[in-house]
Amino acid sequence: MNKKKEKKGRITGLVLIILIVVVIGGMGINTLISNAPISENAQKAQIGPRAPKNKIEEETVYTVLTQSIELSSIEDYLKFNGDVIAETTVEIYPDATGKLTKLNVSLGTYVRKGDIIAEVDPSLPGQKYVASPVKSTINGTITDLPYNVGATISSPQVPLATVGDLSSLQIQSFISEKDMASVALGQKALISFEPYENEFFEASITEISPVLDRNSRTLEIKLNLDKTDKRIKSGMFGSAYLITAKYTNALVIPSNSIQNSEDGKYVYVISQDMKAEMKIIETGLSIDGRTIVLSGISEGEQLVTLGQTMLQPGSAVKVNS
Repeated sequence: MNKKKEKKGRITGLVLIILIVVVIGGMGINTLISNAPISENAQKAQIGPRAPKNKIEEETVYTVLTQSIELSSIEDYLKFNGDVIAETTVEIYPDATGKLTKLNVSLGTYVRKGDIIAEVDPSLPGQKYVASPVKSTINGTITDLPYNVGATISSPQVPLATVGDLSSLQIQSFISEKDMASVALGQKALISFEPYENEFFEASITEISPVLDRNSRTLEIKLNLDKTDKRIKSGMFGSAYLITAKYTNALVIPSNSIQNSEDGKYVYVISQDMKAEMKIIETGLSIDGRTIVLSGISEGEQLVTLGQTMLQPGSAVKVNS
């Protein structure tokens, strides 16, 4: 029994010695491997390709559009709408009340002074009267007929027709109180009409009302066309452009080229070495997408008009031709 235990102990000790030898041997091998020289290919595999010496990082170049800053003229104007009316217009009234029994004209009919336009029957129940004629008091064209045959005319103060002399037309308009100081007799304007939207007709202010309308806070003005044009009809709607100021020899740039910062408004111009240069500017009047620049840039500089929002001072640029 003791011999068996002794034998078993010797075997266990032998196994422990073998394990210790294996462990120490493995450590030695790892040390040898780590201290061994690494081949050039192995080094490349571990650290990857090396960047070539003296290589410069590429600079971002921004493509922009530019225009040369030049002196030009710009006009400020007042825009308002109006209706074409006859310069001479007369309302025709009946002499009696009653039933409108006859209309001898229609809109656009040309009449002469004394022509019978309509007839009104003043008869009452049980009484019969001769129809009362309504006559034109001037030569002209019928521009308004507010009643139809059969209508009852309850007062002689109500006009039955309007006659206008269409040989001379006016544009009647109403401007706001704040714009009163911008208009004067004889002032020139350009008129456009929807059927001829690409064409302008010259006109002049011939009448300015001496009284401001209390309710609408507007002032009535009238303009006469400088030349008679048969295409222009009474009742047409027009838009007037009244020149209120003209600026010559001004530095005028596109408004959308201007940006804003805490230091104020600024633009970018292109330097001789094709770099973006920021210029703080002072601006004046802006009209129809164009702005007058009072200071900060000079005539002949190349202004960035598209692509400026991507730039920083000193950015490299390329001008797209």
